[in-house]
Amino acid sequence: MVNVDLLQKHCQAYKLTRDSAGEYHKQLFTRHPEIAAYYNAEDIDPDSIPKSQKFQMAGQQELQFFFRLPAASVDDKKFRSALCEFKEVFSDNGIPMTEFNKVPDAFLAAMEKHAGGVNAEQKKEWLALFAKACADMKTWGWY
Repeated sequence: MVNVDLLQKHCQAYKLTRDSAGEYHKQLFTRHPEIAAYYNAEDIDPDSIPKSQKFQMAGQQELQFFFRLPAASVDDKKFRSALCEFKEVFSDNGIPMTEFNKVPDAFLAAMEKHAGGVNAEQKKEWLALFAKACADMKTWGWY
């Protein structure tokens, strides 16, 4: 069981604006350039990603998913439903669910930049939540 209160407070600290919404994709594509190809962004300068309306909108959607995940994790049905939203984003972009394991470091880097940092306890709890998500998705046969 993850510390839901800690993670929810951390999410509330993220200053989600038009300028910060694209940070997740910038971090994802910088850390895992092979993922950029699924978004047709392999030739885009990483510094321009947060300024792109496409990635501002996608980032807002995906960050909102992440922000709902801690509260959903306490109920198996809600957790699966929340993860279905992310599965849909991956499916819409042709990304195999096996790539989900690349998400945490990009998300934490975005949190580091726009949520006042990531301390050791927050990182431990986020990684536990993502590990639960990966284990559950595997159990459900999503990959």
